[in-house]
Amino acid sequence: MKIKPSIYNISLAVILLLIILIGSMVLFVNPDKSGVRKSSDMIDVQPAKPAKPAFRKDGELKFLKAGSNTVIASIEIEVASNDAAREQGLMFRDTMAGNAGMLFMMGTEEMQAFWMKNTIIPLDILYADSERRIVSIHKNTTPYSLDQIQSDKPALYVVEVNAGYTERQGIMVGDFISF
Repeated sequence: MKIKPSIYNISLAVILLLIILIGSMVLFVNPDKSGVRKSSDMIDVQPAKPAKPAFRKDGELKFLKAGSNTVIASIEIEVASNDAAREQGLMFRDTMAGNAGMLFMMGTEEMQAFWMKNTIIPLDILYADSERRIVSIHKNTTPYSLDQIQSDKPALYVVEVNAGYTERQGIMVGDFISF
């Protein structure tokens, strides 16, 4: 028995062949005569930089003269009281107001050490004990340095201010912090 192809069957076959042919052209034929682009030919796109952390005023800290308890100076502070905030610190910030700083509440009084990894601005770092007496000051720390900046004595609090602040205000070891 011989089957005669009908016009419907022939039309259907032609349409299917055209779909396959057009689909192949779309997938495999590059209309750009210069060839396939390599990633090196593309525009050099830099990954988006994370937004710089903004200062968050959590309170005020006063520096008090040893013996007289007179206020030497005061700053607005952002408090770092948990591990994540202490680890972040002032990293990635390219500016800080002259009357601002960060207070690190360390949890236990012991020898403390900080570094300047990813810290853009130079800082003065002050270490204070549980009585809030300043036990050591490291002035004008080096941005991006991985060197350990260690307290001279056990400390419970650490204050970071712009480099030169302690010199300008006359803040010395033995003075106190109050917040």
